[in-house]
Amino acid sequence: MANETFDVIVIGAGFGGSSCAGLLAKKGLSVLLVEKNALSGGKAMTISKNGYTHTGWVVIGAPVVGNLYEVVLKELGMADKVKLVAPITGRGGSIYKTSSGKYEALPEMPEGETDPNILFDWLEIKEEDREESLRLFGEIVMMPPEQIDTMHDISFDDFLSNYKAPRSLYAFLVSLISDGLFMAPPDVVEAAEIIRSLQDMFLKNGGIFSIGGWSRVTDAYCEAVRQNGGKVIMQARTEKIVVKDGKVTGVVTNKGEFDAPVVISNAGIQPTVLKLVGEDHFDKSYVNYIKDLVPSWSLLGHRYYLNKKITDVPFGVVFSDDSPWTVDRFNRAKKGEASREGVVYYEVPSNYDPDAAPEGKQVFLTGSYCNPDPEMSQEDIKAWADAGEQIIFKAFPEFEGAIEDKELYTTKTVSRLTRDSVLPGVGGETIGIAQIIGQCGPGKPSIQAPIRGLFYVGCDAGGTGVGTQQAVESGMNVADAVYRYCGIHKAQGT
Repeated sequence: MANETFDVIVIGAGFGGSSCAGLLAKKGLSVLLVEKNALSGGKAMTISKNGYTHTGWVVIGAPVVGNLYEVVLKELGMADKVKLVAPITGRGGSIYKTSSGKYEALPEMPEGETDPNILFDWLEIKEEDREESLRLFGEIVMMPPEQIDTMHDISFDDFLSNYKAPRSLYAFLVSLISDGLFMAPPDVVEAAEIIRSLQDMFLKNGGIFSIGGWSRVTDAYCEAVRQNGGKVIMQARTEKIVVKDGKVTGVVTNKGEFDAPVVISNAGIQPTVLKLVGEDHFDKSYVNYIKDLVPSWSLLGHRYYLNKKITDVPFGVVFSDDSPWTVDRFNRAKKGEASREGVVYYEVPSNYDPDAAPEGKQVFLTGSYCNPDPEMSQEDIKAWADAGEQIIFKAFPEFEGAIEDKELYTTKTVSRLTRDSVLPGVGGETIGIAQIIGQCGPGKPSIQAPIRGLFYVGCDAGGTGVGTQQAVESGMNVADAVYRYCGIHKAQGT
């Protein structure tokens, strides 16, 4: 019996794959979306158990205004299927460890406003340093796009070195994005990518979530595939992308073989090339290029189930003057030669979604830095986990006594659910390919592979910015490119 045939097959129902598949189906192409897990969402997959609903780890969307989740939902006619919330309050969730060792929360400000003097007092910035601090903030926020485009070849740390900014302000800026949302140290993360994202956060706010979990969004994208005549198969693990005579012809999954002249992979660029297609189908120089791509660092932390409400803040970050990472400091910490104390991100889903936890209880997610190796030793796992946990216990004095249950997630958890490990030390990365110098802007991997009909979607190619919205931007861009590609080849009969 002949295999079922489609115009396009999309592998993976993460934010990149599901948005791309939905948009292509809406444009009239015959689309098959296959997903290895029982749930959509990729790295932002929703977990529901024992009356709690949350992601597997901390997932914070940014920006809020003009967010791409909503743009795609509206284009697909699915906006009424999802409720997005931006729980902005007068009191932010950032917590700073002061010079005295005390953990101080960012003081309350008028909603939607940032008083620099309140911020500077909190960060213990001296009067004589405030003018320079304001200059730094102003130049980041007001920098025109053409100037940002000159910064693809310098790190965020290089950019900040042009200012005599106090260490606490440096740590604050790094904690907001480089050490958390990008998961790459500031001495290697690309300045242009960071500055664009900081502008989005300062001008369009950061911190958007989906009621009922992020899978509600990707489920809506998947439903758009079905409503537009496409097909979605869950728990269908792709075992092979079939290539004949230099072009893709379909996929082999545990639920059958399917044919298409175009395959879009949301499985990650390294797993796609090195495992699903195989090195033999590519030029050696391209294989080496793919192997040399550097993944982002990883989050490791806990899912805590608390017997009472210990905070009303929906999300935030705990940091100190000593928390910013560098590549050298990270390498020394890995060997036990430097402190593992870094930035700790936290999210409290029950503070923006009342149904995320049983009445009177709270679910609290944490995440802090570690390397992306899914085969990390138990000793290393414990060292990284303990470092992050102790920071949370100090920042929230009631926390430890309120723990009813907790679950540790590790790089192996991330790899098992979202990204096959195909190279030593790689697979548990939080984002995907790291947004570092040489891998962003002009250096970002192309969405089109050197095999006819093979495309990449997600955080590895085709997008910019923070996490899941980077993936959605990629989904939008790849959908446009593939639609043009299919139209041209159909018109020419090729």
